Formats: sequence, C-alpha cells, structure tokens
Amino acid sequence: MTLNSNEAVDDNEDDGFPWETVGKRSSVGLSKANKVAGIKVSTLMSFTKVAVCRKLEVTMGHVSEAIVFEKVDVTMGYIKDLHCLSTTTQDIGLGSIEKVHIHSQEELVKMALEKLDMNPPQPSPSAPLEPIHVNAVVVEDIKH
Repeated sequence: MTLNSNEAVDDNEDDGFPWETVGKRSSVGLSKANKVAGIKVSTLMSFTKVAVCRKLEVTMGHVSEAIVFEKVDVTMGYIKDLHCLSTTTQDIGLGSIEKVHIHSQEELVKMALEKLDMNPPQPSPSAPLEPIHVNAVVVEDIKH
C-alpha cells in the first residue's frame, strides 16, 4: 500500500546522510517491515522494526526503533525508541513514544548507516597535486 501526499519533500538539505541512495517516500501499510528508509516514511496499521528518515508519520502503527532527523508525527501509533537530533520536532496525538534518545548529527548519521548496513559516503578520490619532473635535453637550438 502506498500513501500519497501533496506535501513537498526537501531532498536538498545536507545533513551528512546519503539521502540520494534511498527513496523520497516510503510507506508500510497493513504489513510488517524489518527496515524502511526514505526522506519521508509513513506507517499505517503496520509494524516496522527500524525506520530511518527525515520525516516519520506513524498512524496506528508500531515502530520499534526510529532514527529521525527532522520531524516525527505520531497520530495513534507507538514508537518504542526514537533516536533524533535536539532540533527534531515531535507531534504526538493519541499515540506515544516510549524513549527519546538525543544524538549529535554525526552520531545519528553513523547509527542510521549501521542500521541500514550501508557504508559511509566516501569522498571523491583525488590525489594531491605533485610536480612532474621532466628530463629534457636540447637537441638543436633554433634561431629565427
């Protein structure tokens, strides 16, 4: 089941996580998922073991472990462990969050990559510039 939203998703923010490697939107509905990742993740009447996202919407679902960078919206759902930044907003309706763990941005990125079995992004390989030594011999001196 896929949930559609008219809300714009900002995928240009650089927080250190390689969001280009996951989808813009992921959703779990009426089912069970071990791992789900996306810029925006929605769960509806489902169970999710691990969710990694910028924005998480839990509607009558259960998430064991959530790693969220920007915003959490729990309508009638439940999150057991929420790992987030101090700036992450939490909107809770009739649902609940059992434990909230605040991390630095670097810690949260590292945790998200580990949970998704991903390698950290590598900087582009560029060798430092070194002078090239050329042995030149003048064979003939040309005079104009």
